[in-house]
Order: sequence, then C-alpha cells, then structure tokens
Amino acid sequence: MKSFIFDVDGTLLSTESMYMKSLQQTLEENGIHKAYEELYAIFGLPSLDALIKFGIENPEEMQRQWQDHYHDFWDEVQLFAGVTDMLADLKATGVQLGIVTSNTSEEFADHADAFGINGYFDDFVFAGQTPKMKPAADPILKSMADLKATPETSIYIGDSVHDMHAAHNAGIKFGMAAWGVRDRAVFNDEAEFIFETPADILKLVD
Repeated sequence: MKSFIFDVDGTLLSTESMYMKSLQQTLEENGIHKAYEELYAIFGLPSLDALIKFGIENPEEMQRQWQDHYHDFWDEVQLFAGVTDMLADLKATGVQLGIVTSNTSEEFADHADAFGINGYFDDFVFAGQTPKMKPAADPILKSMADLKATPETSIYIGDSVHDMHAAHNAGIKFGMAAWGVRDRAVFNDEAEFIFETPADILKLVD
C-alpha cells in the first residue's frame, strides 16, 4: 500500500465516551431519554446526520447544543496507545497519509489538534467538504484525488461499519482498527484486514 487514509474517532482517538455522554446529556436536557447503547449505534456518523437519524426536531440547534457539551467530557479523550509511533513510522517510509473524518474542521481542530498528530498527514477531508459523507464514497474519493492515489494501492482504516461501507463504496480495501471496535461480528467478515494494534498497519507498506 502507498496511501493510508484514516478515520479519527475510535481509530486514532478514543472519543466515544466524550461524544456519547455529551449527546446523552444534550438529549436529556431536551426531554429525550435514550440509553447509551442506543446512542452508540450512530457513533461514527456526522453529528447532524446522527440527529436526523434519530428524528430530532431542529437538528441544527440540537447539534450546536451537543457541541457545546463536548468540553464537559474532554478529559475522557485520549490518543490510542501506539498511534503516534505508527504514524511516525509510516511517515518515515514515504507513504501518503490522509484523514477522512465525520468531524467538521472546527470539531477536529477543537480536539485532535491537541495531540500533535496533524503534521503526519498530507491531506484532510472534513464533514461538509463533499456532497455526501460516510458511508457514501465521496469523502474517500476526494482524499484519493487530493493524494493522487490509486484504488489498488490505497486503504481506509476505521472502526465502524460506516467506515467499511465508505471504503468499499469508494472501491478500496478496508482495515479494521480492532483496538477501537466493540463488536467485530457486525463487520460480517467483510473487512479485508484486521489490525490488532496500530503497529500491524506497517506490515502493508510496499
């Protein structure tokens, strides 16, 4: 592989708790009661799409409230062990690195920047930069175009079924970041690669 494109939440950063608890708090404040596991089903979708999927009225306003609560749970966010070393080692080989995330550029800057990983990447695709977001192919296709990458030598690495479908819709292979996955069964053996640790990704460098 020559082009490695990464998801962020649940793949590079452990952000599940921050997103889900802040969403749960936001919904509770608006009289909507949902269990954590029910909320987890939309983890990985763009925040606005997630709210629309739940049938929330005034999703744009609810999205703003949700984002306002992120910092209430900021101390629960951390970089997964081994990610920085993996990125540094990949970068040293000369391969291309990209990010395709359901975060807006503002959301990404609000938390991912704090971990000092931006310098490893050659390209970033955020929510709102393409007509459709994951699980549609659009953001991955944009990243590949930006990187001048070919499908045969590209892989998308993520932790959700939405990530896998986006990769396959874009015609490239998918690697499952097992360290961020709760239930492997939902992938139904469709992931071409399963990475137990971030270091395992290095095995795919040509």
